[in-house]
Amino acid sequence: MVEDPSLYKAHDMPVTLPQALSAPTPRQNPPASVDKFYRPSEPILVRSPFGLAAKGAKGYEDKLVKGLIKQQFQDKTDIDYDVIDFIQHVWKFKPGDIPYSSYELDRANCHSYAKLEYERIDGISYQEITGERACCSAFENIIRGVCHELTPAIPFDEREFPLVFSFLHDRTPKGDYAKFKPDFGYAPAVELNEHTWAHWGAYGELKKKRATPNIGPTTRIVITKTRIERLVKEWELRQQPGKGKEKGSLSSSSTSNHATPSSVTSPTTQSRKRKAKGPAEPCVSKRTKTSHGTRKTVDLTGNEVQSAKYANELLSHGIRNYATGFLVEETSMSLWYVDRMGLVKSRSFDIFRNPQLFLLVIAALHFANRAQLGMNPLIEFPANVFQSYDSAVLRLPRAVDHTKEPVEELSFGLRITKAKPLVVAYGALGRGTTIVPIKAQGRAKELFGSENLVAKMSWQPINREDTEDQLIRVIRRKLGKRKKTRRYLKHIVDLKCSLDLTDAELNLPRASMMLPEAYEPRLFRVLILREYLPLEYVRSLDDFQRVFIDAVKAHHKVYEIVGVLHCDISAGNVVFYRDDVGHAIGVLADWDLAAYKLDLDDVEKWMRLVEAHYMRRASENSESQDTDLPEGDPPPSNNPAKKGPRYRTGTGPFMALDLLDGLPIFHGYRHDLESFFYLLCYFCGTFNPPKPSESKGTFRFLAGWENGNLSAVAKAKMNFLLKRKDNPEDELNMFDSLFKDTHDVYRPLVIKWIQPLYKLFKIVPKVSTDVSLTIVSILEEREAGSVRKERQLAKKLKKQCEDADKYLTYEKFIEVLL
Repeated sequence: MVEDPSLYKAHDMPVTLPQALSAPTPRQNPPASVDKFYRPSEPILVRSPFGLAAKGAKGYEDKLVKGLIKQQFQDKTDIDYDVIDFIQHVWKFKPGDIPYSSYELDRANCHSYAKLEYERIDGISYQEITGERACCSAFENIIRGVCHELTPAIPFDEREFPLVFSFLHDRTPKGDYAKFKPDFGYAPAVELNEHTWAHWGAYGELKKKRATPNIGPTTRIVITKTRIERLVKEWELRQQPGKGKEKGSLSSSSTSNHATPSSVTSPTTQSRKRKAKGPAEPCVSKRTKTSHGTRKTVDLTGNEVQSAKYANELLSHGIRNYATGFLVEETSMSLWYVDRMGLVKSRSFDIFRNPQLFLLVIAALHFANRAQLGMNPLIEFPANVFQSYDSAVLRLPRAVDHTKEPVEELSFGLRITKAKPLVVAYGALGRGTTIVPIKAQGRAKELFGSENLVAKMSWQPINREDTEDQLIRVIRRKLGKRKKTRRYLKHIVDLKCSLDLTDAELNLPRASMMLPEAYEPRLFRVLILREYLPLEYVRSLDDFQRVFIDAVKAHHKVYEIVGVLHCDISAGNVVFYRDDVGHAIGVLADWDLAAYKLDLDDVEKWMRLVEAHYMRRASENSESQDTDLPEGDPPPSNNPAKKGPRYRTGTGPFMALDLLDGLPIFHGYRHDLESFFYLLCYFCGTFNPPKPSESKGTFRFLAGWENGNLSAVAKAKMNFLLKRKDNPEDELNMFDSLFKDTHDVYRPLVIKWIQPLYKLFKIVPKVSTDVSLTIVSILEEREAGSVRKERQLAKKLKKQCEDADKYLTYEKFIEVLL
């Protein structure tokens, strides 16, 4: 986003600019070495990146989702995990749990699968299917046949979570995001058109293009008791300390070497090449640092990306901790596990050559309960409820209330309806924020009353010092101490209690799988909050004005009294409720990115920030050149590239221009104020009020701003603030184009609020450019080793930021609104 400052000469600047801001920029062009520190074309993803970057004008697009998965999973993937260990740790099933008997894969269906032909009789009609669909139909029957053998004597299904393995025949499961069509779903027994992602236990994908030799119509594939006994003995031997795997064991694939948990994606793992024949093997290339040493960057193949795509979709629906599934390529099966920290793919095995492992997979899925299939164990379901959240209960074994006092055994009834749906952030990796409408029961009702509540569930980074629940408690306590500030409490989200659980406490498979440390270790957090309404529910111009002004005032008061910046002002984080007379009361929610303000006088903090950025870039450049990293590298906890102060926080469409660069700059008050301006513009430009028969309105898609590539967002905002056209052939400039379809109800705000505020914020492109150029100069001096010049430039940067802070003030902003 570094541009020639001469671009701004043709635009009138406010006459009251501080001298430093109105002075000509000393460097007219970006330095030649800028690409070492800033690559404007690279997609930099921040808050809820997946939902933004995967969504195009026509919704969530397959091409965008696949591209993001390939990018995001490449340094968070572990491969070649042992099959038996995978089943034991993920689905909590051991070889000894297989009912003691002999099993046989259905002969006719194995032959149909092998020759890619399947004959189906529907009533009196006869149909012959060929190709991959034939294999899917045969594969479904093979698995269902084994499931029947596993429980042959039960007159009705007594399993805790009785799911059925189904071939979807090109149907699309119901969901909130992309319209994808996986081959198989492990789900409650419903019509194919009634499948929903939220209630699936697992997914499956099959890719087969070639006939399989040596599987004829008379070929029998039998898993004898002897084979099962050998599998059990092998597993028992491996449980003994110091004992390894027997040579030629049945858990070894006949086409690849066995990988133990400790060897998964280790630095010594050999590079693998794709073979033209036989099961595909994962592909490893560059290395990424972890606190465990190194984790190799995995370049997922097309089939693997498709499998990960379905895991991503599954983890974006329902109340889940992880998602599981399988990928079959020809006759080679691999098992998949995805949680909020990354992906684990098992070593592949041949389902016909190692049928005992195939049996183990089917049995593990067949007998798995909800928790073993990834659903959150804090949610308890009544018996015989498999396709809804009716009468389900959230149980917290312990919690800490708003005064930091411990409480135990709290229960809340789920009240998920069409009007009050479950809301899950799109994307497998990251926080995975899930909002669950609830109502207090029993002891919780005595403590928190009978008002409507929500449970905010998320996976938060464990290294974050100022957690959301802690900050909310501090803010409410300090505002409540003074009579003059007590009235602002109603504008701060009301926290009832909170609970943190580690991955081990939640029995997350990753905690016991002996993997290299996660790319970003996380813990599970539950916040019980009062329920609020999002901006889509405003009914009038007066509603929105009240809510917006309340949020701006409360935000400033928190900054002034508590010294905390929200750092994530967005359309989703400004909410409201109605008082006893029906007036809308604005509330500032979602403080999980909030931070204490930083002192600009502390030059050392600037230097540490630059050091962190420089080290991070040096690390990225090293990795991009595929340079081997030393095995004795210190862990990230001792690496300044991982310890620097936080910066560049927020949600892309509402982030300040300064913060979209990817350059090191502290998040200041003026950045949040700028976010409020973008929120105002976004609301007026895209909001469609609800019709008389509707309870909520909608936001139109805003191309350019709603983009996972923050450099593209920066360009769009630069054009918006400069009133430039995005494309020469466009009829209107970006500013006028945004408001051309503003609803008549909210058009007065464009004249009354937005135009005066635009005159204030059109200084932002020049400020952002000057700051960017100074930071790049600092990084140049850092590379040259000139500490004295670096400190001089740091002081200059401090002065630039101070002048901008003096100009973009709360007083000027609120004066326009009142």
